[in-house]
Amino acid sequence: MTFSITARCEETGQFGVAVTTRVPAVGTLCPFVEAGVGGIATQSFVNPYIGINGLKYLKEGLSAEEVKGRILEEDPEPAIRQFVIVDNTGKAVAFT
Repeated sequence: MTFSITARCEETGQFGVAVTTRVPAVGTLCPFVEAGVGGIATQSFVNPYIGINGLKYLKEGLSAEEVKGRILEEDPEPAIRQFVIVDNTGKAVAFT
């Protein structure tokens, strides 16, 4: 069983990302967080650019929903991806 979670604390604005899976050391490829920007967790056949580019797009002012659309357009194999995004307003979206 694999799962991911991203969250934003309404009180402090802090973000958190957690990922669990049977694959060891996913912490280097799956969680992406930046203060004041957002949090992204990737899974399945991991494409780290989902997190790298996703944070960049959030920083540019795109919403979580807009980032999701952009990531799916850019990914050569979106059918094998899973990810969840929370933006700096606390809005969250997921793709599986």
